Amino acid sequence: MSRLLPPLTRLLPCLALHAVAAAGPDGLESVVRPFFAEHCNRCHDARKQKGDLRVDNLAFNFESPRALMQWEEIMNRINSGDMPPEDEEKPEPGDIAKIAEWIAGQLHEAEARRQSAGGERVSLHKLTREEYGATIRDLLGVNFDVKGPAGLPDDPDWKGFERIGSVLTLSPAHVEKYLAAADAILDEALSIRPEPRRETLTWLPWDMRWKEFKEEYQARGIAGQVRIEIVPNNYTTDSWNLEVKTTGDYLLRLKLSGLRPEGGRAPRLKVYLSSIDKTLIEQDIDAPEDKPVIVEARVHLIAGRYPVRIINSVPGPNPEGRRSRHSGTPNAFTSLRSRVPWQLKLSDDDFKPLQPTLIIDRVEWDGPLVESWPTPAHQRIFFSKDAREIITRFAEQAWRRPVTRAEIEPLMQPFEQSQKLGDSFELSVKSSLTAVLCSKNFLYLVEGNAKNPRNQLNGHELASRLSYFLWSTMPDDKLLSLARSGGLRDSATLRGEVKRLLADPRSEAFAKSFPRQWLQLRKVGMFPPDKELYPDYDENLEKSMVAETLGFFAEVLKNNGSLRDFLDSDWTMLNERLALHYGMTGIRGDQLQRVALKPDDHRGGLLTHASILSLTSDGTRHRPVHRGVWLLESIIGRPPPPPPANVPALSTPDPRAKKSTVREKLELHRSDPNCTACHNKIDPLGIAFDNYDAVGRWRLVETIKDGVGADPKLDPSGRLPDGRTFQDSHELRNLLVTDLDRFALAFTEKLATYALRRSITFGDREELRRIVEQARTDGYPLASLIESLVTSPLFTKR
Repeated sequence: MSRLLPPLTRLLPCLALHAVAAAGPDGLESVVRPFFAEHCNRCHDARKQKGDLRVDNLAFNFESPRALMQWEEIMNRINSGDMPPEDEEKPEPGDIAKIAEWIAGQLHEAEARRQSAGGERVSLHKLTREEYGATIRDLLGVNFDVKGPAGLPDDPDWKGFERIGSVLTLSPAHVEKYLAAADAILDEALSIRPEPRRETLTWLPWDMRWKEFKEEYQARGIAGQVRIEIVPNNYTTDSWNLEVKTTGDYLLRLKLSGLRPEGGRAPRLKVYLSSIDKTLIEQDIDAPEDKPVIVEARVHLIAGRYPVRIINSVPGPNPEGRRSRHSGTPNAFTSLRSRVPWQLKLSDDDFKPLQPTLIIDRVEWDGPLVESWPTPAHQRIFFSKDAREIITRFAEQAWRRPVTRAEIEPLMQPFEQSQKLGDSFELSVKSSLTAVLCSKNFLYLVEGNAKNPRNQLNGHELASRLSYFLWSTMPDDKLLSLARSGGLRDSATLRGEVKRLLADPRSEAFAKSFPRQWLQLRKVGMFPPDKELYPDYDENLEKSMVAETLGFFAEVLKNNGSLRDFLDSDWTMLNERLALHYGMTGIRGDQLQRVALKPDDHRGGLLTHASILSLTSDGTRHRPVHRGVWLLESIIGRPPPPPPANVPALSTPDPRAKKSTVREKLELHRSDPNCTACHNKIDPLGIAFDNYDAVGRWRLVETIKDGVGADPKLDPSGRLPDGRTFQDSHELRNLLVTDLDRFALAFTEKLATYALRRSITFGDREELRRIVEQARTDGYPLASLIESLVTSPLFTKR
């Protein structure tokens, strides 16, 4: 039992690892301690604590949820045969069953005690910054940039999930940010300021590059023909700036062409505000020189001055190193046929483009865009001249529930103080609305009642839990109406609401947020690939990798497809950039397309996505151990214990030695008895994907810089702990499909963790199994599984 539980070393204080004066639960002394003494204490007693765990005096603490989770993990490890390790004598099956039965009984009793006590009287779950932004959008019609300089701090995660209530704390920095955000949001939403003047600012080519030569171009009769060419890895300079006078939404519009060389990539447009690290538009442009297109986007800009770059983000050599120098007036670009000898050659002798090139005709900034004045939000909020009525209705909308008179009284104080200072009625009301937006009732999902403890969610709590699960934003009018009437207590009505919410465009938030957190996609690009080893890797490829995985999940969800597709499939979602990376042809365009896969594509399911394969690498080489750990955590649902302290890294290659694969080095590493037990479970899962390099490309040999001889061939075969063998990743995926029931349970636990915004407890397991069993009959359709989760007691109780 030397390698125990993943979180044990962090949670030892919660386990009350001290001698207990009381006898403890029945059976602790007569059943459990003798078992520990025979099979565990040798490695986990007062003299020796492998994995920083001591079990000879381990207490059973009913009051600590984390301690109960650890006992559950001990039960699972013993039950599965993970402990004691393979090199120790195994207990008799009857003894294992007796221990498992005892722990399970204690956990059931602990859960019953918690339920009878009403659990926590009030549960608070802070909105993530994405949820905050979406809620502000739906409440006030303001597209607040939560990631910008004036936005909110990044959310911490727990095992990839960013919604866990116990992890999302509120610091003084948060408070300051929320106050500033509420003030700025209400300034934009309300018509207290003077009516903004909508203007269209047009930049023509000489505004951006040849301003001082405009008159000369006019005299030469070419002013109306001048265009700006942007070659790969180049951009217009930061010397021209955008002056935003009024915060709000603007329409950014460009007229341009994109020249694609024969057999090559299209140029990629990126409009970038360098001073605040914000991208406004990014997409491929494929349009002939004489047939320019219009590209536009609605963007939210805060008042200020911004240097603007228009970039061709296709990788390429430094363009400055390729330009000839000249003297005198530049010969402005007008067409491919207008090139003079000293200019960069953009086309061949037949005037066909040699490289992906953008040609810009003009840029327009139109705004701020205001539907009406006063704004729609202003008209909705100031429906009355009674401040109390205004503040009460706004608080009910913002807090997503009815409010009491006692809750309104403190909110009236800012209004009254502002009135005493001589502020206008509207400005005084704004003071109170700011208090509403900074209240815990807006910033948190509040479940429960301190005066009347209960185990079930009320209608408004259930409406919020559902809408933030599937929309990442506040409930709409229909959900709130059902909450008021009690309609959400009806299972058929609740199931119908799940269908409605999933069919709504706002469910795109779930289709992106859940798989990003479940699969830990925020780690993609955390270790940027080495430019020397992977010169073709660029930002577009990285985004396309993530887009494939998110698009794949969305496609399964839209079609109510089976969970089986996540393990293996004969299709995927690709755009041209990612298809090029995979070596697949016949796919054009920037948008994702559903593509049928052939066996020689070596793809299928999530596990062969470049996003997954790269996030489990380190930027220079693939890492089978990381891939195996990720698979155990995210797919199988059995995370391995943490490694022992001071584990040495793989040895640095000797340049005089024969080249060896990572697998061969791991074999030596695994010979350490302290590593064997866990690596026998981890390594085969990762080695199965050795045919994919650090950025997810298929290969048959491992490219090694240092060493003697040819690059070695890869051997992805392996043996699972249960004795089953496989020859490659395809056969491993087949084995995982045969264990679809296990994956379905692991997936449903991840889904419930996301939905409930907390970790899953022992008391949840039985209900989870019922949900999974219900979906099993139809082959685990994803949308139906979500319906079963939402209509289960697990979702509707606190």
